[in-house]
Amino acid sequence: MITKNESADLLAVPRSKRIVFFGDSITENGTYIRNLEAFFLKHLPEHRLEWINLGVSSETVAGTSEKDHPFPRPCVHERLERALAETRPDWVFICYGMNDGIYHPFGEARFEAYRDGLRQAVEQVQSVGARVILMTPPPFDVASIGGEALPDGKDMNEYSFERPYVKYNEVLERYAAWVQQYGEAEGLTVVDLRRPLSELIRKRREADAGYRYGDGIHPNEDGHWVIAQTILSRVFHLELERIPAWAEVDGGDSEFIRLVGQRRAVLNAAWREHVGHTNPNKLETPPLAEALQQAEALLPAIERAAALEGGTESAEVREWMGFARTDFYFGGRECVVVAPREAAPGRPWVWRSEFFGAFADADLALLEQGWHVAYCRLSHLYGCPYASGQMEAFRAWLTAKYELAPKPVLFGFSRGGLYALRYAALYPDHVAALYLDAPVVDIRSWPGGQGAGRGAPEEWHDCLAVYDIAKSAATPAEANRLAGEETDRLLAGLTAPASAGVPVLLISGDADLDVPFEENGAVLERTYRAHGGSVMTILKPGGGHHPHSLPDVTPIVQFVLSSAANRVQ
Repeated sequence: MITKNESADLLAVPRSKRIVFFGDSITENGTYIRNLEAFFLKHLPEHRLEWINLGVSSETVAGTSEKDHPFPRPCVHERLERALAETRPDWVFICYGMNDGIYHPFGEARFEAYRDGLRQAVEQVQSVGARVILMTPPPFDVASIGGEALPDGKDMNEYSFERPYVKYNEVLERYAAWVQQYGEAEGLTVVDLRRPLSELIRKRREADAGYRYGDGIHPNEDGHWVIAQTILSRVFHLELERIPAWAEVDGGDSEFIRLVGQRRAVLNAAWREHVGHTNPNKLETPPLAEALQQAEALLPAIERAAALEGGTESAEVREWMGFARTDFYFGGRECVVVAPREAAPGRPWVWRSEFFGAFADADLALLEQGWHVAYCRLSHLYGCPYASGQMEAFRAWLTAKYELAPKPVLFGFSRGGLYALRYAALYPDHVAALYLDAPVVDIRSWPGGQGAGRGAPEEWHDCLAVYDIAKSAATPAEANRLAGEETDRLLAGLTAPASAGVPVLLISGDADLDVPFEENGAVLERTYRAHGGSVMTILKPGGGHHPHSLPDVTPIVQFVLSSAANRVQ
């Protein structure tokens, strides 16, 4: 029996939380926190999250400081107890490391101080009942620094933030690796900032050899968007690929982001000085109570500006493959609907559960036949029950908004098969048909790699967390057993769509090394037929996981048109 809400508490975006950030000058700058608050005010205004920025320039968690620093570096432990008492947080983000190595070559004593300091901070935050979220140190980009970088072999007193060690990024890599290992061992959420920011630097520099990542230490605005985007993904399970117009460099002419920035400036300064710190550079600010009133007074203007700049949906229409494509947000998630030139009777539609636009020949052929194509980005939820609930909310909204048929045909490619199958098991009366292409059916096979397939270790780690298996499984064998129970529940639930007469088209290659047919498609085929369901299977001799679809999509189109004819209404 599949339950609809078993993962909801774990994955749902919270309605209210008090969220506190501790960090150095990157956090004090706070552009990524501004972006987070802006995203929620714009696209999820019913979620009232309170964002408190307690970043302090030059601060460490280790208590380290270099000789040439203009003042002894502040240490978060000098203020942590008071900060927690004043803010009473639900969640606490901790991001240190950039300053803790004091821009020197790697040193074991400094590294030990960093580890001890971070452990102490985590324990102190947990002692007040708050959730800890660790962030790895961002990268140090030596190509972007304005001054001299020193090589190995210098006197240790010569290295500083003004003359950093040329390979300091390698030092931070060791710090970040430990943060991830420690966080995983302690069951903490860890947001890896290094990989996405390093990828940003790489891509920007490929396009422009002169690209500068801020000053090499502090990211510029595009880096702050990547930090916010990564937090939205890893903590809130909101995957974004597009950059909102208001988050573009300098925000363009967005009055909305200007007002959010004004609100953040008032709050950041007031909270920083109210809690107190040992950085001698103080900010002029009214008392906290007055600042809170000023920030609250800005909300009506922010809401008006948000509405004028597209509201929660922020819909944008553009051309896609000769058709009108509308990109928009629903529930904070990126969505797409592509309209045919003329809708077919009943306004039928195809629903891509994953990988919109990939191997899209069948989608395009059906658009030519008058079908709509839609997508809601629920990536990295691995078809869990919570994802199905989000899918149903999207279907109900979309069919009303665009007057589409109540029963779509779901296309589930690869891991998209998990989404399509679980949705059909939970909502069989809302599905016209299923086209599944090299579908994942058993998470032990992919991403687990517990059978003949290659597996994907990073995705397996995330999948176990999404299904709340990671915390309850003491050993890999136990995790595998619990994952098998999830697959058994999924397969048992297929009685519902089989009984409801939902037909299935299954296309797979018989030489798929990523999602082996025998461990996935063949299991689905046997199970669905045993439940009395109809399965049409096309097995491609010698076919691997890619390419999906068929060279000639006529069988797919014919299946969709004929199978759905009596079920789309």
